[in-house]
Order: sequence, then structure tokens, then C-alpha cells
Amino acid sequence: MEISIVQPTGIPSKDLAVQTQDKKERTLPEPEINDRTATGSQAWSLTKQIVQWILDKWLVIGIAIACIVGYFAPNVAKPHGYIHSEWSIIYGAVALIFFVSGLSIQTEKLLVHFSNWRLHFTVQGLSFLLIPTVFFCIVLIVAKFGDKAVFDRQILTGMIVTGCIPTTLSSNIIMTRLSGGDEAAALVSVTVGNLLGPFITPILITNVFWPTMDRSFDAVRPASDLQQLRALYGDVFKQIGLTVLLPLTMGQLIQGYLGFEITSKWVKKLFLNRISTFCLTLLVWTAFSSCFATGSLQKMPKEFLVLVIFVNIGLYISFTSLCVLLSKVRIPYPSFKWQERRLHMSRSQILDRGVFIAICFCAPAKTTGLGLPIVTAMWTRYPEEMKAKIQIPVVLYTIEQIFIAQMLVWWFSRLKKDQEEAEREVAADAGRTQ
Repeated sequence: MEISIVQPTGIPSKDLAVQTQDKKERTLPEPEINDRTATGSQAWSLTKQIVQWILDKWLVIGIAIACIVGYFAPNVAKPHGYIHSEWSIIYGAVALIFFVSGLSIQTEKLLVHFSNWRLHFTVQGLSFLLIPTVFFCIVLIVAKFGDKAVFDRQILTGMIVTGCIPTTLSSNIIMTRLSGGDEAAALVSVTVGNLLGPFITPILITNVFWPTMDRSFDAVRPASDLQQLRALYGDVFKQIGLTVLLPLTMGQLIQGYLGFEITSKWVKKLFLNRISTFCLTLLVWTAFSSCFATGSLQKMPKEFLVLVIFVNIGLYISFTSLCVLLSKVRIPYPSFKWQERRLHMSRSQILDRGVFIAICFCAPAKTTGLGLPIVTAMWTRYPEEMKAKIQIPVVLYTIEQIFIAQMLVWWFSRLKKDQEEAEREVAADAGRTQ
């Protein structure tokens, strides 16, 4: 029996091994190319991290740049300066913020919060009752025990004005949005507060607090005749109408015509929320510019400046902490029953997280939008330098509140992230037990 050996066809095994080795050597990249690629990848990764960090912190960076530019070039963004910020920023930037809010917030939410009595009692009660009283008590203590040469009566008067003015318009809405709060609740609160402010603030200053001041404040006594404030009412309501009500209504009409989903999609595509947040840095810029342009802040005694800064910081943090405590307490609030047409007391539940965040930003805040015009109207017969001194505490408080609010944004965002992680863990544990 013959056994035939069949040789395999094709490339011999020895030659095949040599060709395979050559192919591997050809496909392996050069070590120099590997190093260059790794270096480029690391540089690109580092660039992305830097850009992402700037995008996350760009509001803080923008505010810092606005402060620096306002200090070195105050004449650019001061009122009646090169860019006429009293129109381009105070009207234009604020109107854009409320126009974007009108596009972004559902009309039903606005209507619900306009009838939210607990929201109004908390925000307006703190803004027009508790906070003015605390500021007034601090002024009385400083005036009684402080050195008159250091603690200027004009600046102390500005602290009383700071406590009596309503909440700010634009920054509350933006900070609430960044923190994941109820933007509609913030918008309703600031609108109601600024509509009440022109009437309540002058009465608090002239009829409630000023009659109890000592004789050292006679040189800075404000106008007691409310008829002299008629021009103030016209200016303030014109500003609120053009910067708040008109752009908000236009945004709501566009939303009603196109639909909420379509407008929300275009707001995200056009980055309108980021643009409205950028407007906040413009407001800080004009506030700093107006503060440095007069030179009053530079002439202010350093001891008094430090006192005002730390008092503002302490009060803002204290008022915010009080809002946190009130949000956890079940307090009876009056509510109106439309069906029964009667007013009764109802024990409310703990505040919704979104409304609670809006209260924390709206209640302690104060606005230069009404603060500066009211100083101009009530002290109109005094020199510009005196009015600038009275305005210093108002400007300082509003600037400091923006910086502290940035920390609150970080804190609320962190709490939300921890809550979401805890909910995911609970859901995962429930899934494993099943």
C-alpha cells in the first residue's frame, strides 16, 4: 500500500512567517509619531478642560472682569457715560433678560404663582418689614456709639435706604435659573416687589423711620412731601413697563403663538439663557462704574468701608438662612377660596424646592434700579456729592449680593446633585431586592 504525501499549496511556511513579520514591522508606527500623537492628545484634553472650566465659571470670571474694567475705566459704563448705560444697559440688558424669561416660562406657572400667597407673604414681608427694621436698628446703634467723624451720617442714611428698597429685578431670576429653582416664582416676586416699592419705600423712610432719628441726621433729611416724588413714580413705572412688563408680554405672546416646546428649543439653540446671563455682568459693570466715577467710595473712611462690607455680608447670609428655616416650618398662611369667596387660614405644606430657592434669592436681595432713583428724587435739593455718598451702601450691597449668590448657586447645585445620586442609589437597591 503506497502512501502519498501531499505538499500544501501556496506560500511555504518559512516564507509566510517572514512576510508576516515584515508586515507587522511596516504597520507598527514610529516611536516618534507615537510621542507626537500622545502630546497632541494631552494638549487637546487640557484645552477642553480649560474651556469647560471657563464655561462653568464664566459668570464669576465675567463679574471679576466687569469690576476691574469699572475701576480703571469708570467713565465708559457710568450713567451718561460713553455708552449711556442708563439706556443701553439699564433698559436694554434688563429688557432682554425678561424677554428671554417670557419665552422660557410657561404662562400657567406665572398665573399659579401670582396667586401664591405664601410666596408673597414671605418675600415681601421680609423685604419690606423685617430687613428694613434690622438695617434701621444697626444704624441707630452705630449712630449712638460710633465716632461721628468716622461714621458719616450720609452713608448711614444710605444704609436705611438700602433696607427699605425692594428686591432686585434681573439677578434673582438668573440665579434662580442657574440653581435649578422655580424661575416663574422668582419673576412674579420681583415684579410684585418692584410695583409696590415706589409707594412703600418712601413711606418707610420718611414716615416710619426718620421721625425717630436724632438731630445729627437733620442735615440729610429727605423730602417729606410725597407729592415731590411724583416724578419718581413716573420714572420708575416707565422703567418697569419698558424693561419688565413689555418684554415679558412679548415673550409670552410669541410662546403662545409658536408653542412652549418650539420656543424652548429655539432658546436652547440660540443660547439665549447664556446671553441673558451675560447681561448680568453688564449690570455689575455699570454699578461699579457709577460707584467709582464719583470718587466717593475712594474718599470713604476705610474703617467705615470695612464695616459696611461686613455688615452687608453678614445680613445677607443671615436673611438667607432665615429663608431656609422658614421653608422647613409649616406656618398657616391666608388663602382665598374662589369657590366659597372667602378668606381663611390654611396650614401650608413645606415649600416646594423650586419655590424655596426662589425665596432664598428674592427675599434678601435689594435693587439699584429703584435705590438710585429714589435717592435722586428724595434728596434732589442736595449736592451731587451728598447723593453719591447716600448711594454707596445701595451699590455695595447689590454688588456683594451677586458674589454671595454665586456661592448659593454652587451650594444648591451640589445639593441637587447629591439628591439625584441618593435617588439613583435607592432605585438601584430596590431593583436588586426585586
